[in-house]
Amino acid sequence: MLETHAFTAAGKDRTYLQFVPASPENIILVFHGNGGTADGFAKKYVLEKYCSRSVVIYMEGIPGIGGGFDPKGLKNGWQRKKGDGEDRDLFAIDELVGILKKDFPKLKDRIYAMGHSNGGRFTYLLWSERPDAFKGFIINAHQGVDLLEAGLQPKSAMIITGKQDRVVNHVNQLKSAELIKQLIQFNHTQPVNDELTIYSNTKTKLHLNHFIHPGGHDVPKPALPFVANFIYS
Repeated sequence: MLETHAFTAAGKDRTYLQFVPASPENIILVFHGNGGTADGFAKKYVLEKYCSRSVVIYMEGIPGIGGGFDPKGLKNGWQRKKGDGEDRDLFAIDELVGILKKDFPKLKDRIYAMGHSNGGRFTYLLWSERPDAFKGFIINAHQGVDLLEAGLQPKSAMIITGKQDRVVNHVNQLKSAELIKQLIQFNHTQPVNDELTIYSNTKTKLHLNHFIHPGGHDVPKPALPFVANFIYS
């Protein structure tokens, strides 16, 4: 069952839906796409079905930051770069992570961020601005070329890329994956199936799980079991 929680950060009221299993092993913060909702994402993908040993947090975006297909910022969304909205979303995550570390102290070093589309871009921003708060990152259908080229702290990541994505530049999504491979200095390649390849550094144990599917911009449900494999590996 999902429970609704609320808090205030940077003078703004924020909400999230939370699933807590009997014996949680880690925490996943999930960020929907522009115009989406926490409830809508949760009902469509039911991440806790796949990540049943995780505390799953579906964060709710708020309006106010324009860009892309929402130039006036009328829809729920997330900041795309440092300084957007006076860093309202970064401050919200600071507050939320503090709450989660208090509520689940044994999991303070096992927090993951997962984002779709605009939420995926925000996940790259968290990697850039708050790397120490997270063990790893899962990004669907977005890119972080500018942030990666500026230099990020090496972390494990899972990137999901649709070959027919018509919303976010496919080439930049692939370039992001290449930059992550360089960042972790991978020295081993493991093809898992026709869609998933794992690039790993056998010394540091950091890895990139790159899932390339034939579809478009949505999160492909066949990738979700592999998201679970990524966080439990």
